[in-house]
Amino acid sequence: MKRVLAVTGIRSEYFLLRSTFQAIQAHPELELGLVVTGAHLSPAHGLTVRDIEADGLPIWDRVESLLASDRDSARIKGAASQLQVLSHLVDRYRPDWLLAPTDREEAMMVALCGAYMNIPIAHYSAGDRVVGNVDDSVRHAISRLSHLLLTTSEDSRQRLIRSGEQAWRVHNVGHGGLDRIRTTPALTLAELATALAVPAIAKPFVVVIQHPITSEIGAAGEQMRETLAAVAAMGCQAFVSCPNSDAGSREMLEAIEAFSDRPGIHSFRNIPDIPFINLLNQAEMLIGNSSLGVLEAPFLHLPVINVGNRQGGRHHSENIFFVAHDREQIVAQAQKIRQDPATRSRIAQCGNPFGDGHTGAKVAELLARTAIDSRLLNKDLTY
Repeated sequence: MKRVLAVTGIRSEYFLLRSTFQAIQAHPELELGLVVTGAHLSPAHGLTVRDIEADGLPIWDRVESLLASDRDSARIKGAASQLQVLSHLVDRYRPDWLLAPTDREEAMMVALCGAYMNIPIAHYSAGDRVVGNVDDSVRHAISRLSHLLLTTSEDSRQRLIRSGEQAWRVHNVGHGGLDRIRTTPALTLAELATALAVPAIAKPFVVVIQHPITSEIGAAGEQMRETLAAVAAMGCQAFVSCPNSDAGSREMLEAIEAFSDRPGIHSFRNIPDIPFINLLNQAEMLIGNSSLGVLEAPFLHLPVINVGNRQGGRHHSENIFFVAHDREQIVAQAQKIRQDPATRSRIAQCGNPFGDGHTGAKVAELLARTAIDSRLLNKDLTY
């Protein structure tokens, strides 16, 4: 029995990894333990540790790390507190595997623990490329520390191999967010309205998810205002999911609050998973800068207006359209999605490079069958 210690720090990353956690828990040769940290433990961000508890996943420990600050130093200070506690937890549990997810500070801290304690690290969502945000550099640093690299696409797998990683370490397992889309039960619009506590939902409606960018923190509030002004001008219902806990989020929340009295604009600190997937399934389009638009929306042939630089340079399908933080550009692109036959055809025919919705099982099997030996632990680059 191999013990797998995984860390999770934020709602978006948890929901895309939940199927993997469940597959590890169900595997006869694996034992799962979660360390929950970051925004999961914050009432201001929906106290999403409750979702993990409701799913019945084993929480080995909780690490308070989120600072009540909107400054750019807050994340690294929180990361320092994570590292201090995580090092003790990893030393105590001595798991066979550490699972480091995506590109945030908690993944970096758990990878540092594994590298220094000679415990193999599996890095999920390795190799993705996102220009203009610190997460891109963090992701690639985690991969250099890790021993098993799990990618969301073949593009990412090839990028890691070109960067010098040994090919046998790199596996394309697809994007775990597709697992939850594939398995989420459908709701009618009436059921969805009840779940979200809104009077009624009428098509067409849009979903808005926009986060701050580390290199543009000072502009975060104004960027959100431009997006919401465009949405208000579109004349349809909009469901706004509040931003993550990164620096700049407070000004974005203030902008969302300022638009909360506009007819048809509904904002949520945290949208439960089943209603959220059903919103995406039935939405006219997604607007903002979430990675969901790049990685999960193609599976649904959902049009995406990506606003600004947050997903710049990322491998993407034909369903996504890039515009600046400018309300007129956003509205113009929305009109093309609604009315232009060529644009509609492009969306309908978009490919999906991010897997088949069975990522969790693939990751669990790799952790179970990969031999933990000197070949795995002693990394070597091919250049």
